[in-house]
Amino acid sequence: MAALDTLRAQWAGLGTELLIRATRGICAGSLLNADTGRADTSARLADWAAVHSLYSGENESASVRATA
Repeated sequence: MAALDTLRAQWAGLGTELLIRATRGICAGSLLNADTGRADTSARLADWAAVHSLYSGENESASVRATA
């Protein structure tokens, strides 16, 4: 019976260690994805700002300006 208790304790420790390692990996991946997403969003905003600056408000008609 003592051998079975020892085996259970070892498996419980191993299971806990595997769970901790998996959780750390998931968290690290989530942080990496968040950083990548922020970089992509910043780049797209910069691209759209550059495109928007090509159009001046003087070239728009009054009806377009009112509906936009």
